[in-house]
Amino acid sequence: MSKISAPKSWKTPNNHIDVLLKDPWYRILCNIYKSIFEATHRFYHKENICPMMFPITTGSISSPMGLGSDSVPVAVNIRGNKVYLADSMQFSLEIGARLSGRGAYYIMPTFRGEQTDERHLNEFIHSEAEIPGTIDDVMDLAERYIKYMIQYLLEHNADGICQVAGGVEHLQAALERGFSRLAYGDAVEILKDIPNSTTQISDCLYNITKIGEQHLLKQYGDFIWLTDLPWLLVPFYQARGTTDGAAVASDLLAGIGEILGCGQRVKTVADLDESLIAHNVDGSEYQWYRHMREICPLQTSGFGLGIERFILWILRHDDIRDCAILLRDYDNVSMP
Repeated sequence: MSKISAPKSWKTPNNHIDVLLKDPWYRILCNIYKSIFEATHRFYHKENICPMMFPITTGSISSPMGLGSDSVPVAVNIRGNKVYLADSMQFSLEIGARLSGRGAYYIMPTFRGEQTDERHLNEFIHSEAEIPGTIDDVMDLAERYIKYMIQYLLEHNADGICQVAGGVEHLQAALERGFSRLAYGDAVEILKDIPNSTTQISDCLYNITKIGEQHLLKQYGDFIWLTDLPWLLVPFYQARGTTDGAAVASDLLAGIGEILGCGQRVKTVADLDESLIAHNVDGSEYQWYRHMREICPLQTSGFGLGIERFILWILRHDDIRDCAILLRDYDNVSMP
């Protein structure tokens, strides 16, 4: 059976609609999206976690907030007011978790303004959840969610995945192997002799590059948790860990690199105030976030999964631009 390859229609956007409606790549992609949405809602129903839908505009961006962030917020002007298209709806989910008492989730588009390339989209499908509990609770939830989706895809999409990826052995292996964990500091030490695998942000503070992520994936295999991320490299709302300089936050690597980020949120007002100062963030736009903790203190943790990056792993593909049904590039106007 000959493999189906991505048509790369994003290179000729004026012809995209013709390719989209005729090429089998997009029918397979459509069916994978269908299964991911179905599996997501079924999983969270089983977990008794509440679905939520939120406005896509916000006055309080949630990134970029860390020194290592490559996320650029998208500002828009509505009736003379500057607001942002949400890059994440985590803040809203923190409210949802308090309202439901059990946790909240959504799966819908979010927006980022960086240059599109093989790893980044301006608009992507974000699957996020926030639950009462700690980092261990939310990492366990994320692992269950990913395994649930993999099993669902094996049951409903194996033929289509085989046509693109050449097989489904990597899905089966992921279910059997599980998830490994590697402390961020240990990862930096492993990468110290690998050229361009890290960039130095400041004294003793390093950011792991995509080259570094790929080296770790080759060494350890897919689904590696990078734990104890540097506190100054993550957003202000992530809690400080007990290890010096570390946050209670983790990234999950698979396929192209990071596909999921998660963290335990700062719990007290005092911790939040300290973190805002340390991260050099103007707290005036986050007074509501502070007040929320005053009137409804609750320890929550959450994660966000980039669906297109997950699909890259499913299809053993290497360019995220091939995983969008409709093209969106903020350097050009796309139709429809």
